[in-house]
Amino acid sequence: MTRHLSGGVLVALGLVIGAFTFGCGTKSPTGPTCTLTFAPTGVTLESDGGSGSISVTAPQGCAWTATTTDSWITIGSGSGSGPGTIAYTVTANPSSDARTGAISVGAERIQVTQHGRSAQACTYDVAPSTADFSKDGGDGTFTVSAPEGCAWTARSNASWLTVATPTGSGTAAVSYSVARHTEVDGRSGTITVADRTLTVRQSGDIGICTYAVAPVDFTPCMPGTTVKTTISTPASCPWTASVNVPWLRLSATAGAGSTGLSITFSDNYDAPRQGTVMIRWPTPTAGQNVRVSQAGCRYGVSRSSFAFVAAGGSGTFDVLQQSDPTECGGALQDRCVWTALSNASWIVVTTPMPRSGDNPVAFTVAPNTGASPRTGTITVRDRVVTITQNGQ
Repeated sequence: MTRHLSGGVLVALGLVIGAFTFGCGTKSPTGPTCTLTFAPTGVTLESDGGSGSISVTAPQGCAWTATTTDSWITIGSGSGSGPGTIAYTVTANPSSDARTGAISVGAERIQVTQHGRSAQACTYDVAPSTADFSKDGGDGTFTVSAPEGCAWTARSNASWLTVATPTGSGTAAVSYSVARHTEVDGRSGTITVADRTLTVRQSGDIGICTYAVAPVDFTPCMPGTTVKTTISTPASCPWTASVNVPWLRLSATAGAGSTGLSITFSDNYDAPRQGTVMIRWPTPTAGQNVRVSQAGCRYGVSRSSFAFVAAGGSGTFDVLQQSDPTECGGALQDRCVWTALSNASWIVVTTPMPRSGDNPVAFTVAPNTGASPRTGTITVRDRVVTITQNGQ
């Protein structure tokens, strides 16, 4: 059976069919597809870091931005549209371990790898290597020199030597303090860093020392001998000794504690003499002098000059002597020893020498074969007898 559609139905059906046909045959408009490529696709750097760049390939109109979340990576220029370049900088790696990071562009990641520092031998030095302090102590510093990153510990071996900054790394100053010293003897301690040592020396408190010297006066007679004085002081208290004349010799010139000090001197048959032994210690009282007053002799001659003809001849004079002080001359006052010495070959002393006490001196004068007169002397200690002779 045939059905006939009304005009209104036909129009409605045509609209539906037309709408269906148009929807199936038309595509809605879209933007370009953005595909990015990178060269290189990954970066590897040495431990010292550095700068570099990455090329970006992209269609025209494709916008992109490079970012990073790693603090040791810095992006210098990292955005563009279409082809471009990413500039970056990597800081030095202070660790011996490698590290990795990334530069991100949208969903893409470019890996950045950096090597760790090579292991290095740590060497150490300290300067200065010695320090000196008085008994009062005080503060000091020294410098530890070491490569960056090399750790160290400063250790004291004495309770009175305290390190204020005991640990550190690389090159640094180290502070320390020295306590007051209350004993006579000096002391020393060390601060050690690795295989290096600072030696700290501190003097003792010699202010607590007391001294006494006895006897302090010697009055020996003319013959040489040795006398002894005693220095009394606590153990370890230092002293020094010196003399002001060459004829005094000491058994010691420095020491510590109580001791007997020997003083030696030679014969003296000339005028009396005096020398001083100066014993000193490091206190405000300075020290003590020991005086050695050695007796001597006074001399005289009966004649001070002779005159001879060219033929020569002989002569004699008396030597008179006395000790000073007289107590050293003995009961006979004959302890002064003397020798008569001629200064010319033509004057010959015939009396045997040496002599002591009061005695005559005999001598001869040889003939003068020359035309000119001549003069010579005979000396007895500090006395001079002059002899003149005519020429032919």
